[in-house]
Amino acid sequence: MTRVALISIAGLALAISSCGDLQPKDGVIIAACVDGDSDPTKTVSFEDDIRPIMNGEVPGTQGCKQCHYDTESSHIGIDQVGLNLTELEYVRMGGINTHDDIIVPGKPCESAIVQKLHGSFHIGARMPKNGPFWSDAQIQLMQDWIAEGAMGDDDE
Repeated sequence: MTRVALISIAGLALAISSCGDLQPKDGVIIAACVDGDSDPTKTVSFEDDIRPIMNGEVPGTQGCKQCHYDTESSHIGIDQVGLNLTELEYVRMGGINTHDDIIVPGKPCESAIVQKLHGSFHIGARMPKNGPFWSDAQIQLMQDWIAEGAMGDDDE
């Protein structure tokens, strides 16, 4: 190849990669995170909108229950990284790697839970581990809830 062709290919690759982040495990381009509410006219409820996804009650998506709920017989996510998602009070505490940065009210892109759902957190695999992963719309619900201040009662 000529030098001009190589420079053109390198420039094109750089331009494409700047449009989003590469998901570290499978190389899929993921949308860039935006710190804002996608629909300010709709309030997202942790109990009604987020918790059912986390519980695995939404078809097609694995929830968090089998690894991060202390109510389950196997809770490897609690045992390995100390992340208990059973109640919102515990979610807010985070785990060994996330601490209280798991949810940064008003800043979904800085929130470790959003980064884990996107697969962009600096430690570990995309969650839920081995999928099926949350859809873009489900992740957006989480982002919107956090952008709105991450409200909810501790026992939710």
